[in-house]
Amino acid sequence: MSRVSDTRQRTREAAAQLVASAKRPHEITVDQIYAVIQQGSRTTINDELKLWKNERTKVDALGADLPPAVADVMRSLWVAAVEQGERTFAEQREALEGELSSIRVEREEATASRDAAIVDGQKQAQQVAQLGEQLAELQQQLVSESATKNDALGQVHALQHEITSLRTESMRQQEVAGAVQEKQTNEFQARLAERDLAFQTELSTATQRLEAAQDHMLRQIDEAREGQRHAERALAKAQRRHEEQQTELTELRLRHREQLQKLEQQRAQIEALTTERQTLTHQVQSNRGQIDGMELALQLLAAKPPGTKKGTGDTRKPAERKRHMDSKKSAKGQ
Repeated sequence: MSRVSDTRQRTREAAAQLVASAKRPHEITVDQIYAVIQQGSRTTINDELKLWKNERTKVDALGADLPPAVADVMRSLWVAAVEQGERTFAEQREALEGELSSIRVEREEATASRDAAIVDGQKQAQQVAQLGEQLAELQQQLVSESATKNDALGQVHALQHEITSLRTESMRQQEVAGAVQEKQTNEFQARLAERDLAFQTELSTATQRLEAAQDHMLRQIDEAREGQRHAERALAKAQRRHEEQQTELTELRLRHREQLQKLEQQRAQIEALTTERQTLTHQVQSNRGQIDGMELALQLLAAKPPGTKKGTGDTRKPAERKRHMDSKKSAKGQ
């Protein structure tokens, strides 16, 4: 309950106590009220005291022409009804404010959980927004309950008009005033009981809605926490997989380095073999040239007729002889 509402309620209680101690309503002052309750501003006390005096004046005016017993009963019933309504409203308001405070605390916890989440951050932000909307709905319900109290006070005023009508009827029928007043009092009590039952029903409905909203928010918080745990497990699994991949990558790099070393060795061997082959090829070609020269000399000797003088052999030019030898080498090579 807020401080101002508590001050107004205690102002009315203190005024009722002063009246019970033989004080007249119009004689009660702000200082006397403040001396009893010891809280609140004098402006708030003065405003509430004026309202209380006006209500008291109306009740006294209504009971002025009624028999004293009936008037006392009517005043007692009216005061009891107002006090009961105020107490009920104060209790309901205090309960709703307590629920509102709890919901605010839960919303802050949900916000903290949202900030701590890594993967489901956006989802938790939406949940917090939903909690804010539910909080707004609860505030609207609180405003609605205030309107309900105002409706109840309006109904009390309506009942006051009904009592006025009953008073007129009582003046016309004085011989049966006692029975009629008793009947009217019973009807008034029944109506108050009926309205109190309706008010209690509305209060129960609002309480159920608050409990349902609280259960819904708790489920959402549990889901958010479960999502966070799932994300943490997934992160740990991904980290393990990353470590395994790093290990495999290291092994692959070692294997690649070994293969490169082997390729370098094989390349060196191939180059050595190529060099050796080129050397052997040059040697073979050189040997082949020598063999070709020897074969050519043998052919020349074999082709020289007997009795030929020295210097009368092959009369071809050196260039022609070289082309002839090259062609023979090519033919042998094929």
